Amino acid sequence: MIKLPMNRDEFDVFLNRCLKLQMELVQFTETINPAMHERFEVAFQSGVLAFEHYLAIFELIKSDLIAPGFSLFRPQYESLVRGIWLLHAASDNWIGKLNQTLNEESAKIGDKAPNLSEMLTQLKNESSAPQHIVEQLYEYKDATWKALNSYTHGGMHPLTRIKSGYPYQLMYNSLRNSNAVAALTGQLLAITTGDLQNMTPIRKLHVNYPDCFPIIQTDGSISK
Repeated sequence: MIKLPMNRDEFDVFLNRCLKLQMELVQFTETINPAMHERFEVAFQSGVLAFEHYLAIFELIKSDLIAPGFSLFRPQYESLVRGIWLLHAASDNWIGKLNQTLNEESAKIGDKAPNLSEMLTQLKNESSAPQHIVEQLYEYKDATWKALNSYTHGGMHPLTRIKSGYPYQLMYNSLRNSNAVAALTGQLLAITTGDLQNMTPIRKLHVNYPDCFPIIQTDGSISK
C-alpha cells in the first residue's frame, strides 16, 4: 500500500496503471452490443454516456486540467445511476419516453424524468434490483456529494484549489473512486448484452488491478 503523503512519482505510477485498466475497459466496450430489447438498449446508452465521462476525466487530468476533470465525477455517477434505474426500476412508460428522437417536445418530457434521489429510492424499493450495488451507490453519494456539486458548479472547492493546488493523495483517492464507478458501468453494460458471460472480463479487472480500486472513501476523500 502506498504510504501518505503520495509524491509525484508514485502518482505517475498509479496513473499509468489506471490507463492500462482503462484500455482494457475500452477494448471490452468495443466488443459488446445491447440485446434487442428497448429497456436494454436505453440502459446501455446511459452506460456508454457514463463511460465517456470516465474517459474524459482522465484525459483532462493528464493535461493538468484538474478542476474540469473533477467536474465530471458527478455526471459519470449520475449516468451510471440512470442506467441501472432504466434497467431495473423505470416503468415501461419512461423507457419509451427516454428512447425517443430528440426534439423540443421530447426534451421537455425528458426534463420531467425522476431525479437522482428519486431513482435511488425506486431502486432501493425494487426487489429485482441488485441491492448490494444500490447500497454502494448510496455510499458513494453520501461520501462525495457536497464536493461533487462544488466542482460541477464552480463552488468553493475548485476556487480554493486554484490557489492551493491539488494534493496527489486527493487525486489518487478520487480517481480510484472513478475507476470503481467505471467498473460498475462495465457490469451494467455486460448485463444489457443479455449474456452474463460478459461479466467475466469485468470481474477480472478487480483481480488484476487491485491498486486502482478503493474501498469507497467513507470520509469524503474528494473534498480533501
